[in-house]
Amino acid sequence: MLSFFYGRGGSGACLGRQLAEHLGAKMNPKSGYENDICIFVKKVKKECLPIPKHSYIQIGDGPRAYEWVKDHPEIGIICDGVTLHKFLTKNLKRDDIVLIPHHHCNFERVLRTRTEVTTVGIIGSPKIAFQYPIEDIRKRLKDIGLDLKYEEDYWGYYKEDRQKVVDFYKNIDIQIVWRPNAWSPKYLPFRRPLKLANAGSFGIPTVAYPEEDYVDEWNGCFISANNIDYLIGSCKELKNNESYYKHFSEKALYKSVDYHIDHTAKLYLDLK
Repeated sequence: MLSFFYGRGGSGACLGRQLAEHLGAKMNPKSGYENDICIFVKKVKKECLPIPKHSYIQIGDGPRAYEWVKDHPEIGIICDGVTLHKFLTKNLKRDDIVLIPHHHCNFERVLRTRTEVTTVGIIGSPKIAFQYPIEDIRKRLKDIGLDLKYEEDYWGYYKEDRQKVVDFYKNIDIQIVWRPNAWSPKYLPFRRPLKLANAGSFGIPTVAYPEEDYVDEWNGCFISANNIDYLIGSCKELKNNESYYKHFSEKALYKSVDYHIDHTAKLYLDLK
C-alpha cells in the first residue's frame, strides 16, 4: 500500500493529493502506514518520525528538502526532472535516485480543436513566468495579429484549480515563456519543464527561452528563442505557416504522452 504525506501548495496538490487519488493511496494517514511505502512531498512530517522503513521523499522544487536529505541517507529520493536528477546524483553521490516526471494537467487528454491561431498565452506568477514588460509584448503581438492572455490567478489547493489551468490552455494557441533571470543559482537545478508538458498535451506549441531543464528534456520539441525579437518572429511564423505550427504541435503532443498521470502514477507502483 502507498501512503502520501503532503502539505498545502502546488506541490502538495499535484505530487501529493492528485497522485494519491489517482492511485487509491492513503492521504496523510494518522496511523497504519508503518509498513506502507511512504511518499513525503518535500518534507517529512515530524509526527512520522522515526522514518518508516520503506520511505521516499519527493524533492520536487524544494531546495530545503535537498539540504535535509544530505543528513538522511536512509530515505529514498524521488525527483521529477532530468536536470534535478543529474544534480542530485552528482552532489549526493547516490545512484539510487528515482526519476518520475511531473504529470501534466490534462488528465482528460483534451486536444486543441481551434482552426485559427489567434491567442498567445502566459501562465504563472508575475515577474517569474515572463520577465519582459507585458504591455510591450502585448503590443508587439497585437501588431502581428495576435492577442495575449495572461493568467496569474491559477493555483490553489482544491480540485477546481486544475480545471483553471485546463481552461487556460483550452483558450490559447501558442504558449510563450521568457524567464532568463528568474531563478537564483540555488533554485536553478530544481526547475522542470511542466509548462511545456501542460501545453504540449493539448497540442499547443511553446516558444521559450532555452532553460536548462527545457533543453535537457524537450530539446527539439519547443521553439527555442534566445531573444525577444526571435520569440515574436516565431509567434508570427506559427500564426502564418500552417505546416510550421503542425510540426511543433505534433512534436509537443507526442512528447507529452510520457507526462500523463496514467503513465507517471504507475511508476510509483514499482517502488520498493
